[in-house]
Amino acid sequence: MTSKWKDCFWGDIATLEYGKPLKDYKDKNGKYPVYGTNGQIGSHDEPLWNNPGIIIGRKGAYRGVHYSNKPFYVIDTAFYLKPKIKDLDLLFAYYELLTHNINSMDSGSAIPTTSRADFYSLPIILPPIKEQRSISHFLNQFEQEIQVNNQINKNLSN
Repeated sequence: MTSKWKDCFWGDIATLEYGKPLKDYKDKNGKYPVYGTNGQIGSHDEPLWNNPGIIIGRKGAYRGVHYSNKPFYVIDTAFYLKPKIKDLDLLFAYYELLTHNINSMDSGSAIPTTSRADFYSLPIILPPIKEQRSISHFLNQFEQEIQVNNQINKNLSN
C-alpha cells in the first residue's frame, strides 16, 4: 500500500480566526464551553464556532493548544482554527499541533503573542484523510487510557 503524504504549511490548510470579547462567562451555566488562551474558562449560551474545533492561545506567557469536541466560544485572547480544506481531520490536526512549541511564536511585543504569520509558515506533512483518522483514533484512545490511569492513581492516593 502506497501512501501519499503531502508536504505543505499550516497556512495552506487552515486559517486562525480571532476570538471575540465576552462578558459574564465565568459564572454562567451555558451550554457551550468558553475558551481563552489557557483552555476552558467558562460557558455561554451561544457558540462563536458551530463545530468541534481547535483553540490556540494568542496572548500570554503560556499559550496552549486545546480541542473542543462540540461547538464553543473563543474570547479575544485566543484563536480558533478554521480549515481551508475538507480533508483535514481536526483531531489529527490537534495532535499534530501539540508537537509544536506555540509559545515560541512570539510577535516581539511586551505581552507574548502568537503570530499568525509564524503559524502559517509552520510545515506539516499531511497524510490522506483515511490515515489522519486512523492516527487520531489511535492517539485519542491512548489519551483516554492515560486519563483513566490518572483517575485511578488519584483515587488510590486519597
